[in-house]
Amino acid sequence: MPQGEERRRHPRIRLEGRAVGRATVLAEFRVVFLWDNGGTLELPLPLALGSLCDLTLSLGPGSVDLKARVVQVEAVTEGEPGYRVNVDFLTMDPDDQALLQAFLDREGRSSP
Repeated sequence: MPQGEERRRHPRIRLEGRAVGRATVLAEFRVVFLWDNGGTLELPLPLALGSLCDLTLSLGPGSVDLKARVVQVEAVTEGEPGYRVNVDFLTMDPDDQALLQAFLDREGRSSP
């Protein structure tokens, strides 16, 4: 095969950033704080400040699916390495909102 000839069946085309995309990362997280329109999550990797994310919160007997925006990211300085990420909830189904509120009411009563 002559030098410089493409050996791949499908040649690569250099775009140098002329196309963009979005990656959805599936990562387990711990909920550190939770309130009716946001929360603090602990993750092993940072999320980009200002980015949108789809979250599923497992709240005892049910789960809540919602869309959130990352509003603060900071490295955890104690314990396991990771990141604390504050999110604001943007959209949530009314049934999920009711489930979240019931969970917060229940947890608020049982907290010291």
